[in-house]
Amino acid sequence: MQHVIDNVSRAKWVDEVVVASPHKIPDYKVEVWEDLDENDLLTRYYLSAKVNEADVIVRITSDCPFIDSNIIDMAITYYFKTSFPYVCFAPVDGLDVEVFSFRLLEEAWYNSKGEYDKEHVTPYMKRKTKLSIDTKEDLRKARQWYEFLR
Repeated sequence: MQHVIDNVSRAKWVDEVVVASPHKIPDYKVEVWEDLDENDLLTRYYLSAKVNEADVIVRITSDCPFIDSNIIDMAITYYFKTSFPYVCFAPVDGLDVEVFSFRLLEEAWYNSKGEYDKEHVTPYMKRKTKLSIDTKEDLRKARQWYEFLR
């Protein structure tokens, strides 16, 4: 975990590194949420972001020891240059960076009901910001986005 935190700390656009954990971890700024279901990461993220008054959350999981600060900065820059409330940059598994607004995190927290959504934090966001066209409803949304962006 130290390697991940060190790499995240090197990113130019990261103001603060917060670890949202069900357990205390020595030598880290940790928001400890012992009373929560250990698999409810969505609530841990939400409460940690709320307590720290975060407007934008950069999500990097502890199983990404090779995460690079340049990739993190690239994802954050893209987030701020676009109007998307959720940005995911994952060139390969293990270099995953997700950037999203507190507002979208709060919406996900209120609306996610299933265990999968609560454990993996961002499935609700991915469904909400999906841009691929697989159904008639997707096509309708894509046309709206296209008109908005023109």
